[in-house]
Amino acid sequence: MITSKSPEVHQFWLESCKTHKIDSKSKYHASTFTDPKFTKIGDGISYLALYGQKRATAHLLQDFEQNGTPRRVPGDYWLLLSVSGLPMALLRVTKVDVKPFNQVDAAFAATEGEADLSLDHWTKVHRSYFQTQCAAWGIKWSEDLPTVCESFELIAIAPPPESIKH
Repeated sequence: MITSKSPEVHQFWLESCKTHKIDSKSKYHASTFTDPKFTKIGDGISYLALYGQKRATAHLLQDFEQNGTPRRVPGDYWLLLSVSGLPMALLRVTKVDVKPFNQVDAAFAATEGEADLSLDHWTKVHRSYFQTQCAAWGIKWSEDLPTVCESFELIAIAPPPESIKH
C-alpha cells in the first residue's frame, strides 16, 4: 500500500469532516488498497469500493510493518487513495481480523467484491499478489502468513481531481 497525507488528501479530510460531522482532529489513515510495484490492477480495485461492491480488503500483516504504516482498528477513518496519491473516498473501518492466509473464508472473500466473489478467486489473486510482495521483501511465502482482513463502509466519494481547490 502507498500512504500519503498531501495537501489534497488533507483538504478532502477537512471537507468530509464538515459534511459528515466528524471531528477533524480524529485520527485518519490515508493509503491505497494495493501497491503498483506488485500489481498492474491500478485503481480498478478501488472503483469497486466507490460503487459499493467492495466492502473489505486484505493485506499481509507484514505489509504494515514493511511500510511503517499503523494498523487500522474499527472506528478508524481511512482516506482511500488512488495510486497517484489523490483522494478517492472516505471509508470507516468496521471490523478487523488477523488470521492465517489459509483460514480466510468464503464470506470474507465475497465482501471483497472482486470478480465472481468466490473464495477460489480470492485465494488465487491474493496468493499471487502476496507471493510477489514476499519475494520483493526477501520473506518466504507461507500459506499461514498472518493476513489482516478489514471490513469498511463507504462514507464519501472524493470529487474529481480537477474540482479540488488549491
